[in-house]
Amino acid sequence: MELPALARDVAAPDLTAIRRAYLVGVGGVGMSGAAELVRARGIDVRGSDRQPPAWAEQDDAPLPEDVDALFYSAAIPPSHPQRAAAQERGVPQYAYADLIGALMADRVGVCVAGSHGKTTTSSILASALVHAGRDPSFVVGGQLLDEGRGWRSGEGPAFVVESCEFARSFHRHRPQVAIVTNVDEDHLDYYADLAEIQESFRVFAALVPHDGVLIVNDAYVPVFRGDSRLRCGLQSYGFSDEAHWQAGEPEPEDGGRTTRFALRERGTLLGDLRIPMTGRHNVLNATAAAAAMMASGCSFEETAAALAAFRGVARRQEWVAECGGVTVLDDYGHHPAEIRATVGALRTRFPDRRLVVIFQPHQASRTRCLMKEFAVALARADEVWLPPIYFARDSEEERRAVTSEDLARHVSNEGGTAQPLQDLAAAVEHGVRHLLPGDVVVTMGAGNVDEVARGLAARLR
Repeated sequence: MELPALARDVAAPDLTAIRRAYLVGVGGVGMSGAAELVRARGIDVRGSDRQPPAWAEQDDAPLPEDVDALFYSAAIPPSHPQRAAAQERGVPQYAYADLIGALMADRVGVCVAGSHGKTTTSSILASALVHAGRDPSFVVGGQLLDEGRGWRSGEGPAFVVESCEFARSFHRHRPQVAIVTNVDEDHLDYYADLAEIQESFRVFAALVPHDGVLIVNDAYVPVFRGDSRLRCGLQSYGFSDEAHWQAGEPEPEDGGRTTRFALRERGTLLGDLRIPMTGRHNVLNATAAAAAMMASGCSFEETAAALAAFRGVARRQEWVAECGGVTVLDDYGHHPAEIRATVGALRTRFPDRRLVVIFQPHQASRTRCLMKEFAVALARADEVWLPPIYFARDSEEERRAVTSEDLARHVSNEGGTAQPLQDLAAAVEHGVRHLLPGDVVVTMGAGNVDEVARGLAARLR
């Protein structure tokens, strides 16, 4: 399996010198949003993907002759025909992370990093800055429900992005304000172990200049404390009394659809915040976003009003339908910590109802490396239904090494009830036959398992 190179083969891109850009892998959420921001700067943008948007081409199309620069997503290897053609012609090539870094060059970069929770946190923050009248730019990995998209080209100084650790991509960003939601094991097809992941995050944190700020979940502050490379101030957030930004215990409102919690800074009560989500993990995400808002110049009052106006983000505990007495939800969670947090939140919101999780594992390597953690998290549901693994960047050897059947056995070993299913269509049919009035069913995964949620919404009566 080919993986992106660690270092740039060419200098960082100068967008002012590019007239015609070509983006490979432009169907992805982040890349498609970046394409619109590049286009907003007056650059002619074309691109390709296996499933391209209407304006782009199939990824087997010839690379146009007049391209000044080619940008590629993390999933596109050097052997891709369009990248090979660019190499042969001497067309400069840049990773998606380089493109994001270039877009941040003349803005105040607000970067949200972490093994999980990036999309929710960056979406809350981006939406709140819009509602606060700061006119930010942003590119996030989900669709903001109040924007109908995951990107925005604004005139204000702030540029909010997700900073992903895969292939050390976030080392190419330019953070002035940085959030780290957590530092856990993930992307073990790239990193050797947790120690290497932690070091990668420390390098990212060292990019924040002396007049910037690093905002870190207080459980992970030890990863950064004492690092001589860290130039900026460090602020922690969490539920503990020691946190710089302390969140109070969540209090559900509106039938569990909204959460209220108090926020303190260095022990001083600022007031209450409300978010249209449930779960302690989302309170932490909102606390990080609030801290970044105030680090960006917003008052607490502006911050509270802006967070209350947030409508949510697609595929994050998204309500899909209520049909036949069954509540159908969809969630992007694909890491054991995310599953554990979401299942816990739904247990709190629906304490007396059967909870069914339809989980589509994402990546064979992640499933194999974190098998025990996945099994423990999933066993907390009443039932688990497992479509086949959604393969991404997996070698043939990895694909043969693990299956959803293996995961089902491990869930059973942890005391859960799990059943592997043949495909997504079978998951819909199984749901139609076995879901009962009063059940809560949530589809989970970073692949296309949301199709099951939509299918159940159409079929349940």
